[in-house]
Amino acid sequence: MGVLRKQLQRLLAAPFIVDSVETLRDPEPRAEALAPMVSRLSKRYAWVPDNPVLVVRVQAAAGVGAGTLLLLGKGTRLACVVMAAQAVPSIVAAAQGQAVPSAREGAIKDLGLLGALVLVATEPRRRPPKVVYDAQHAVHHARRSTARARKRAGRAARRVSTRIDPRSS
Repeated sequence: MGVLRKQLQRLLAAPFIVDSVETLRDPEPRAEALAPMVSRLSKRYAWVPDNPVLVVRVQAAAGVGAGTLLLLGKGTRLACVVMAAQAVPSIVAAAQGQAVPSAREGAIKDLGLLGALVLVATEPRRRPPKVVYDAQHAVHHARRSTARARKRAGRAARRVSTRIDPRSS
């Protein structure tokens, strides 16, 4: 099941990477769609820039980085959270802005991908199989036992060496 999960994570990362690269190449259409939201946010929060093109490019760069992390299987939870956070403004803009059926279908598809990201991000960590756990436990027990035996042997050797008079030989 682990191999299947890894491949599904890679498949989940692909649309985000492709969409983010396309957005980096041509940010204008998405910037126009997000402009009202960006202007409202920049008025409310001083740290949000008032330039929608800049916001869209930063969002796309975050999507490429997080998608690449998910594709490589590194930091999957963080990558999913970043991709979900960068997808939300586009989903909201698509849902509010246009009533065109194609925009609605795109928003529904994006909602499905958002749900998959949340599912991957909140997935519990899998425990290793019982055989692996037992083997790791046995190795830990063996190392601890040998360390104790080594200490006991060292103490016994010191006791014996103090009993033997070095001048008698």
